[in-house]
Amino acid sequence: MKETNILNDKSYICHIVIPSKDYQSSKNFYERVFGWKVKEQPGTTSLDILPPSGKGITAELNSQEEVVVPSIYTSNIEAKLKLIEEYGGKRLKDKTPIGKEAEYGYYAIFEDPHGNKMCLYSEK
Repeated sequence: MKETNILNDKSYICHIVIPSKDYQSSKNFYERVFGWKVKEQPGTTSLDILPPSGKGITAELNSQEEVVVPSIYTSNIEAKLKLIEEYGGKRLKDKTPIGKEAEYGYYAIFEDPHGNKMCLYSEK
C-alpha cells in the first residue's frame, strides 16, 4: 500500500458528538453529574459541552445523530479522505464548512471498513 506524508499528520480525537433527543434533560445530566458547561453552539441547533478545567476534548449534543460520533483532527481533510478510501473506508459527506463562512473550520463524515461512523475536523 502507498505511504504518503499525510500519515505524518498529527491526527487525534478532538471532539465527540453525543445523540440527544431532549437537550434540557441532557444538559441537566452532564452539568450536574460531571460539572461540564453546556451552552448553545453558534450557528447550529446543537449544544456544546465543555469540561470545566478547559482541558480535554469537547463534545456536542446533537439531535440528528443516532450513535456517538468521534471527531478526528487532521490538517488536510481531502488528503485524509482519499487515504480512508484507499484503505477500505467510505466517504459519507465531503468537506463541509462549519458556520456561514467556515469560521469554525470544516468537517467531513466517513465510515471505517467496519461501518463505524466518524468525523474529520480541520481548521482550514
